[in-house]
Amino acid sequence: MQPTSMTVTTTPNLLILRPAAEVGIKGRQARAYFQDILRRNVTSALKRAGASVALKQDFGRLYVETDNGAAAVRALKRVFGIDNLSVVEGRCASQLEDILAIGEPTFRDQVRGRRFAVRAKRLTGATLPAQDVNAGLGALLKDAGGVVDLEQPDVTVEVEIGRERTLLFANRVPCAKGLPVGVGGRALVLLSGGYDSAVAAWRMLRRGLLVDYVFCNLGGGAYERLVLQLAKVLNDNWGHGHAARLHVVDFVDVVNALRRDVPRQYWQVVLKRQMYRAASAIAEECDAHAIVTGEALGQVSSQTLANLCAIESAATRPVLRPLIGHEKQEIMDEAVRIGTAAISRRVREYCALGALHTVVATTEERTDRAEGLLSPEVLTKALGERRKIDLIHLRPADLRAPYLFADNIPVEAQMIDCQDEHGFAHWHAPGAAHWDPVALMDQAGDLDRTRTYLVYCAHGVTSAGVAEVLQQSGFEAYAFSGGVQALRKMVEADVQQA
Repeated sequence: MQPTSMTVTTTPNLLILRPAAEVGIKGRQARAYFQDILRRNVTSALKRAGASVALKQDFGRLYVETDNGAAAVRALKRVFGIDNLSVVEGRCASQLEDILAIGEPTFRDQVRGRRFAVRAKRLTGATLPAQDVNAGLGALLKDAGGVVDLEQPDVTVEVEIGRERTLLFANRVPCAKGLPVGVGGRALVLLSGGYDSAVAAWRMLRRGLLVDYVFCNLGGGAYERLVLQLAKVLNDNWGHGHAARLHVVDFVDVVNALRRDVPRQYWQVVLKRQMYRAASAIAEECDAHAIVTGEALGQVSSQTLANLCAIESAATRPVLRPLIGHEKQEIMDEAVRIGTAAISRRVREYCALGALHTVVATTEERTDRAEGLLSPEVLTKALGERRKIDLIHLRPADLRAPYLFADNIPVEAQMIDCQDEHGFAHWHAPGAAHWDPVALMDQAGDLDRTRTYLVYCAHGVTSAGVAEVLQQSGFEAYAFSGGVQALRKMVEADVQQA
């Protein structure tokens, strides 16, 4: 059937966003607040994706006009507070002839040889009967080779009939659901870089919290680089509408003092207490309402219920543990789904301090006595020297040079010489292992992951590439800046001073 006159337009860049059910069921005032935050986050997500945005809200939905539909869909799938979205494939006047004329060519290829259903819905003010659209468009698509199946269709063609305009689309795209980031207050996540803390952060973002991160660095620059990458992924992919910060606290002196002054069986629980105290101090400064951890009951010896009770008394803010009842495999599977697993699997275990027979059922009183042996000035100094990193402004270059190069020799580092054979024979650092750089990168998995590595070469160029590969494989490795001549000068100066 062809109409004599018709107003029909098509666009791939009109999207319909349906808020999550938890947003829609709120009272009028709360719902308006949640929707305001959601609009802000949608705008932020599309701007980050490089797509233009024009928003309109109607009938509880958000309608988005954008110049880059594909990029918009990718970004909006990760905006919390959206249940699902549809990409409008055709729009026309709300006349049956127009709807049939645009609907049949738009969807015939999608339904050919597949089961389909047509579901039309009238919005407020529309007069065209939905059943007329279902029957008419369904008949045309059946003639085009589709198989009608109203129970389990492969393709669901939806027609949204308005008073003057009708939108046509197929198959809704599931989104992140949850609550818009920013409606639930602010929290600090103790981020270690492993699977657990990243998933815990994601779960709190999904419940609408503004999340900043505290990283207590027990390793070195390579470790910090991985954690920074992880925080960047969480913020850029899931924290739309929020410019998160990472607070970096150097815990090396804290760990050294703990090893020296605290009985070995209390190392783990006292370390956790020190982290709680660090997070509490930072939370007070930035007005965060809670601390979030990735602890799961019984996963390691320090996470028994008795130990968690003894540890938590050090916090001055409520401690949220969204993974408390989860098994490790469940957490790892979720890390894969949210996109953090690839980084977390490269992070070494730094929190295990090597103490045998860690206490598994301490009390607050016994832990107080053990922690009392540790001078509070060590943590105070570490907090005073902490660094704050704005994740949204972090560039790829910022994740490379400051963490890749070293201008000194790390304590107990294994040095790796990547010069050619002539250069190695002419001079090499005492105790250095000689590796062909290509062979080293191919066989990196054979190296001891508990060691720190310092790689050097003739001019400092090849060693940077090798150290980059090692860091991305989860090793604590650095390239010596300046090449072999600068290293030789440093080594010989140290020998003269000795």
